[in-house]
Amino acid sequence: MIRQMTQAVLVAGFTLLEYLRSGRIFLELIATIACYVILLRPTSAAMNASYLFAVLGIFGPGMAVITTGFIVGLGDRPQNYIVLTHNVSRDAFLLGLFFAAVIVTLAMYGILCALVALFNRATDLTLFGWTLATLPLILNTGLVAAIALLLSPPVLSAGWRLFVLALIALALSSNVISGPVIAQISEINPLLVDLLRAIQTILSGPLVPVFYGYQLSVSRAFDSAPAWANLLAQCLLLLSFLGLARYGFHRRDLIFSV
Repeated sequence: MIRQMTQAVLVAGFTLLEYLRSGRIFLELIATIACYVILLRPTSAAMNASYLFAVLGIFGPGMAVITTGFIVGLGDRPQNYIVLTHNVSRDAFLLGLFFAAVIVTLAMYGILCALVALFNRATDLTLFGWTLATLPLILNTGLVAAIALLLSPPVLSAGWRLFVLALIALALSSNVISGPVIAQISEINPLLVDLLRAIQTILSGPLVPVFYGYQLSVSRAFDSAPAWANLLAQCLLLLSFLGLARYGFHRRDLIFSV
C-alpha cells in the first residue's frame, strides 16, 4: 500500500511536469481569471459569503471536469503506458492521474480565492468560516474528478460510458420529466410513472451528498450532526467512485494508439 501511494505521487509529479510543459495549464489560468473578472470582481455592492461560495461551488467541479479531461488525455498516450511495464501498478498510475488533476484544480481554486481575498473580500466571512466552507467544496471537486476519471476512455469503453451517462441523466431528470410528460406517460400506463419515479429516486440517492455539500458551502451551517455526516458520506462516495474507476481500469486492455 505504501509503495503504491509512493508510486502514485511520483506519477502525479511526472504528469504535472508534462502538463506544465505542454502549456495547457494556461487554459485553466485564463478560465480562473475570467471567472473572477466576470463574477467576483469588485462592484458598487459589497459581496457576501453566500454569493461567493455559490460561485466557487460551481467553479471547482466545473474546473475539475476540464482539468481531469486534459490530464487523462495527457496520460492516455502510448509512451506513458511504458511506465506500466516498469513495476508501476495500474492502481498507482490511475491514482497519479487523479492526484494531478485534483492538484491543478485546487491550485486554480486557491488562485481564485487569493484574488477575492486581496481585491474583493466578502464582508461577512472569517478565515475559519472560509476554511469550513471549503471542506465540502473540495470533496465535491474530488467527486467530480473521480466521476470524470471513471468516464474516461482508458477506464470504460464507449458503450459503458454512454450507459453510465444515461444513468446520471436519468437521476437528474426529475425536474425535466414532469408535468405534461408525466401526464402523457400516465395515460399510457400509470405504473410506468411509479416505476420512473422509483428509478429516479434510487439513482439520485448517491448524488444527494454532492448537492447537500454545495448547500453546506453556501450556508456554512456546520453546527449540526447531519452536516458532518454529509462530509463523511462525500468521502465514502469519493472512495466508491475511485474504486469503480480502479475496477474498470483493471478490466480494460491497454490499447496503444497514436
